[in-house]
Amino acid sequence: MSEGANRATVRRANQDDIPTLVEHRVALRLEAHDVSADTVRAFRAATTAAYAELVAAGEFIAWIAECEGEIIGSVGAFIRRTLPNIDGPPREARVQSMYIVPDRRRGGTGTALMRALLAEMRARGVRRVYLRPSPSGRRFYPAFGFEPSDEMELYP
Repeated sequence: MSEGANRATVRRANQDDIPTLVEHRVALRLEAHDVSADTVRAFRAATTAAYAELVAAGEFIAWIAECEGEIIGSVGAFIRRTLPNIDGPPREARVQSMYIVPDRRRGGTGTALMRALLAEMRARGVRRVYLRPSPSGRRFYPAFGFEPSDEMELYP
C-alpha cells in the first residue's frame, strides 16, 4: 500500500471491487458522452461481465484509492502477451479507466494510483505501457514518462 496527497491509501483491487470499478468506468464515460439510460444500463452490464472474466483470468489488474473509508479513485491495466521481441519479454499493458471522484481531483490521488500501477508493471517485466489519454490526461501522463507514439489506427 502507498499513500498520496489527500491521505489516500492505494491497494490492489479484487473481485469484490468490481462494482466500484464498473461505476468508475461508467462515470468516466458519462463525463465524455451524453447517452440514454438504456445505453448506460447495457454498458454497465457488459462492463461488469467483462471485468469479472478478466480479473478472474488475471488479464486485468486494478488499484483502488481510499481516503478515510471512502473510495475516491481507481485505475486498471490489461496485461497481455505479444509475439516475442528481440529486445525483451513479450508483455505489454494498456492503462484503462483512470478515474478520480471529481471533488478529489488534483490532490495527488491519480499520481499515487499511477505510481502503484507502474511499479507493478516493472515487477511483472512489462516492456510497454500505453494508454489513450483524455484531454486533461495529456498534461498528466508525461510526468511519468509517457510520450506520444507513432502508431496508426483503423476502425473498420
